[in-house]
Amino acid sequence: MDNINLSSEEKIYWEKIFNSEFIFETGCYKTCNSFCCRWDSPDMPFRIIPKGGTLFYLPKEYEYISKYGKVTDIEPFKMKAKFFDKEIYLYYKHCNDDSNCNIKFSRSLYCKLYPFLPVFDIDGNLTNIKYISVYDVTADIIGQKTPCYVIDLKEKYLKYWQENPEKISLLKEPYTLFYLMVGNILHDNYVHTLTNNQELMSLSGSTFWKKWEKQYLAGKLVDKIQLEKDIETLYAAINKKYNFIYED
Repeated sequence: MDNINLSSEEKIYWEKIFNSEFIFETGCYKTCNSFCCRWDSPDMPFRIIPKGGTLFYLPKEYEYISKYGKVTDIEPFKMKAKFFDKEIYLYYKHCNDDSNCNIKFSRSLYCKLYPFLPVFDIDGNLTNIKYISVYDVTADIIGQKTPCYVIDLKEKYLKYWQENPEKISLLKEPYTLFYLMVGNILHDNYVHTLTNNQELMSLSGSTFWKKWEKQYLAGKLVDKIQLEKDIETLYAAINKKYNFIYED
């Protein structure tokens, strides 16, 4: 793993994230047999992608959790994208490393926000929320219903967070804000690329997901050139606004 040194202020910040909850539906994963961790729908007959959800950690978040929380013996992988002369990345691992949401390891911010991605503007104003998992985004596009009932509560959380901005104020720290805004860019890039893929969009059910898995793993469902351009534009704006320097 990369050696990231957290400042005292960053340690305090990630401790606050570590001890915060953002989605607080009673029962949650217990009511759908931990579908967000298992993704065991018969319509998803994946042959290469392991069964189970994918858990993402921001680099500084993982550094904090690896020292002060609980991580599994299986080290995470890296998901990378380039912008300018820098490289932005996330750590990721599969939830089925630990079977289900028994909290055997420390939950990430991604897990705490699931199933929603808060969408902020450059000033930190919440403008929308979208689905945070590529599976949920895809299922929504093709009109497939999932067992996660929280999926249907988008309007509730959008209104709640807009009326109670203090509940998500931690997410507006420039480092975290940058990553969340990159997540929104990736979301929109993926939606645009998939919906314009006539071959995939003509399929449904397990036939769709079999073909989807191959194209997704081959990187054909993201316009990488446009993604890098959009991240560069975002970085320039957030650097100017907050004097933010990406150091991971």
